[in-house]
Amino acid sequence: METSRVQYGRKGMNMANIVGDPFALATISISVLAWLVSFIGGVIAQIQVGGTRSFPPFAWWSTVYIFFLIIGIFVTVASDTIQTYHVAVVGYLAAGLILSSSSVNFLIFVNLGSFQATAAGFILLSMVQIVWIFYFGSAPSAVPRAYLDSFALTKESTMNRQPMNGYGGMARPETSTSVQPPDVHLGPAQCATKPTVGANDTEVVPPTEYPYRAKAIYSYEANPDDANEISFSKHEILEVSDVSGRWWQARKENGETGIAPSNYLILL
Repeated sequence: METSRVQYGRKGMNMANIVGDPFALATISISVLAWLVSFIGGVIAQIQVGGTRSFPPFAWWSTVYIFFLIIGIFVTVASDTIQTYHVAVVGYLAAGLILSSSSVNFLIFVNLGSFQATAAGFILLSMVQIVWIFYFGSAPSAVPRAYLDSFALTKESTMNRQPMNGYGGMARPETSTSVQPPDVHLGPAQCATKPTVGANDTEVVPPTEYPYRAKAIYSYEANPDDANEISFSKHEILEVSDVSGRWWQARKENGETGIAPSNYLILL
């Protein structure tokens, strides 16, 4: 079975990936503000209690951990490597959610404004982390995540750099361009006269009906070695004939037809 081999490339940080993505910009901004509230509240609380009692060390550890967690989220989004590190990100977020919610339990019941302000910051951080866990833990084709990604202006998916194979769930379908094995029941003469189909001699016969419409949630560049694939840009509308497989037969507005990966599209 053929696979599309796309070269992996290194991408530096680009602030446009955050500024152009309302979801990333909003959640990171809220998390930074919430962290500042918890940190400043903790400093004031430590000064207020003095030698009578100490500020819970566990809360300080939570503050430091979440600080680096926010930096990690920022770098991941800015460098457009969400698809590469999303599993690790979800794991770190889960640990951060436990730390922040546990810190609330240590602080919320102390009858001091600084303690309660710190607890409020941790509560807001916990809420943001819950949203992040749902986002980063969902597949790009999930309806809620695809809807949020549709508002991003410049964010590109790193799936363009992932090999399309069966393990990754992107195995391309068998088409008429696939090389057919010889028929052992045919004689030598019949084999000599029977036409063979080469890998690049013919193209898939397109269907006549396209009852579905889909919107591209990511840009996709077709493999130049496969004449059956089509390229399309983000937010482009395609007509689709069949939605049963992982590769859909699609038609663009200019009449160009070919196969497109289903997890780059969302049905309308």
